[in-house]
Amino acid sequence: MKKLTLKVQMTWLRTLILPTFLLVSGLGLYAQRTTVINHFPKDTTGKELVPTKTAEHRIVINYYEPADAQELDQFQELVSSYLNLYIDKCAIISEGDVKLKRSKKETKKDLDQIVIGALAFYEYEKLQDFKGFSKMVENKINAIDALDFNKFEFAAGAADEESKNRMQKFYLQKELSDLKLLVNMEVGIYGDDNLMVVSSSDETIIDEDVKQRIIDQYTAYDPDKPLEPIKVQLSDESMALINFKDVSTLDSTGIPVGDDLQSESDFAAQVLQLLEANNAKLDGMQQQIDDLRAEQIRLWQQQQDDKNIAMQKQIDDLREMVFALVKMNTGEPLANAGSDIIKPGKSESTVTNLPKSMNIYFAKGSVELDANSKMSLNEIVDILARSPSLKLIVTGYADKTGDAAKNLLLSQQRANKVKQFLAASGLPQDRFITKYFGDRDSSSENSNDRKVEIEFVR
Repeated sequence: MKKLTLKVQMTWLRTLILPTFLLVSGLGLYAQRTTVINHFPKDTTGKELVPTKTAEHRIVINYYEPADAQELDQFQELVSSYLNLYIDKCAIISEGDVKLKRSKKETKKDLDQIVIGALAFYEYEKLQDFKGFSKMVENKINAIDALDFNKFEFAAGAADEESKNRMQKFYLQKELSDLKLLVNMEVGIYGDDNLMVVSSSDETIIDEDVKQRIIDQYTAYDPDKPLEPIKVQLSDESMALINFKDVSTLDSTGIPVGDDLQSESDFAAQVLQLLEANNAKLDGMQQQIDDLRAEQIRLWQQQQDDKNIAMQKQIDDLREMVFALVKMNTGEPLANAGSDIIKPGKSESTVTNLPKSMNIYFAKGSVELDANSKMSLNEIVDILARSPSLKLIVTGYADKTGDAAKNLLLSQQRANKVKQFLAASGLPQDRFITKYFGDRDSSSENSNDRKVEIEFVR
């Protein structure tokens, strides 16, 4: 009890007496008229003192709490609007080559500064400063900068140059949308864990008499003097326990007997009942917090999925248009969107009846290739060796198990694992394009969703 009293006393001295003493004492008792004490993240605002003579001081104490769902949505919408605007304008296509307007390092720094600047400009309080975007965002920026449509004929079969440029722009927009998804997801997670808002404020006016009394009390404080008891307001249940009269007696063995045993049991039952009631309240509060956070994540993920589905449909429609144009112009379609077989042209090598895609499956949470996967990849290496013009789109996926951000990283690692295996066989890396979508296309914990899909493109 003495330790608790000491802590409360010293806290009061630190948050009220010491700042007030420093502000109202000194040369000529000069001080600022209004003193703001923030309980978070530090004791004072750090504003410069205004040299004005006054006999009155006003102390304002602000109290902070985690932002609620509406405030988090406003923060997410504000920062996302700046990030999306920047990303839409950060890259251009010049003669078939994608170029960032600023270097990769500068682009990453600009994205970091957008978040940091928004927090500072709109005076958001936070538990921890924003440390910058993750390695996944940096890798995606590098991937966009490495795009070169001159090396990869994504627009093969386009009817004219305008159609070819339009198809390339669609593909670039898809990559930029993936970057938006990553940065907005990380901003949402940061805000959910760190954003703070003012919940209430207390204001106190200290005149000359009160000021002098506080200074006297501070200067006369003796750290070795025993602290005075603190009055504590107890609940009715606690008072009932304190006033409970212990009428039990012990025999020579020290065990309650007769009516004493009944009194001991009643006392233990009351204590147990209070503990159970408190635990139930705490469990209920924790469940409400967990449900609210889960609902926020679900709504945010649903919004992102809807955007991705719309973008994917545009890409699929574009591919259908390519198939139709090739068939109309050559009479021998490069690919049939309605079947799973790609028919090679007359100038192609000896590979026939080539499947449209092949899947490489992984164990739960793993990125390692098993023996069957390596055999399948060796077949693909053989196909690529006999078909020099053939290219691959390697896309990583994950199932719904666990956190969405970790699943996105896991799908990227799986795609890179397959690409590394193929490149180690001596094939040029410019024949592969890697993508990853995490658990976007998964609805449950399904082993068929833990895969890398390999599409053949001529």
